[in-house]
Amino acid sequence: MLNRRYIRGLLLILSIVVLCAPGCGLLERDRTPEELFSLALSGIAGKEKLSFDGEAGLRRESSGLFENQFKFEGKLENHDRLTLQTRLPGAVTAAGTGVKGVNAAAVNNNGQPSGFSASFERKQGQWMALTAQHEPLRGSLSRFNPIAQMESIDRMNKTIKSEYGSGRRTKILRIELAPKDAKTWALAQLNDEMDAIRAEYMHKATAVKGGSQEKLEKDLNKVWEQGETSMQEMMKQAEVQTVYHLTVDRKTSLPLRLSSESQVSYKDMNSKRNKEALVTDVNFRAYE
Repeated sequence: MLNRRYIRGLLLILSIVVLCAPGCGLLERDRTPEELFSLALSGIAGKEKLSFDGEAGLRRESSGLFENQFKFEGKLENHDRLTLQTRLPGAVTAAGTGVKGVNAAAVNNNGQPSGFSASFERKQGQWMALTAQHEPLRGSLSRFNPIAQMESIDRMNKTIKSEYGSGRRTKILRIELAPKDAKTWALAQLNDEMDAIRAEYMHKATAVKGGSQEKLEKDLNKVWEQGETSMQEMMKQAEVQTVYHLTVDRKTSLPLRLSSESQVSYKDMNSKRNKEALVTDVNFRAYE
């Protein structure tokens, strides 16, 4: 009788050990998609260093082709200091407006195109740009910070589901933002980009000497206000749908890949219906 009790007790202990083993699939299945996202966000928030590379492009429904494609990479250091660097030239188009930002393609002395970079620091939960306000596409580049994207996703209303096709080592989450939140977020990003464009051109106007500087600043401000008004009018009736796909390592719960597609349907000033999508794809690497 004692031997049987001993064996049953031993089997019970062994079963508990197996269930509690790290990376066990049984425990993984008990986690909801929302819990998996929270674990991924907590995991990346706790890292002192990491790096990533990604690419982005704009696709218009009328052509089905990608426009303004470019690649970028980023490095997080000291937990709160992030540098984003473009690797290929290209202009980022403000999705949903048809308004292009300043061309980011600089040309070096050898005639070869080179990118640009921007630095950000996280202060009280917000990513603040450290580069000067008048630098090209400062506002545009900030939207490609995947850490800030995950932090923003966490604060918004959304639906998270597990995707089919996840492997044994990874889990794929499909995250769809509530349309109202997606539109509010898209408009906020567009406003940042418009402000950055205005700051850059007004800064260039200060280099003009003589009495023409005041007239140039006045003309530039008028053009910017017209563009701002047009954008706001188009976005009032716009519909925005934003979907993310997050690939998570089952063992570490760390993000491996974050891709997104933000579709904007709007009417232009000629009342013509347009649809375009900003597509991004980021791969994380070198966690420390």
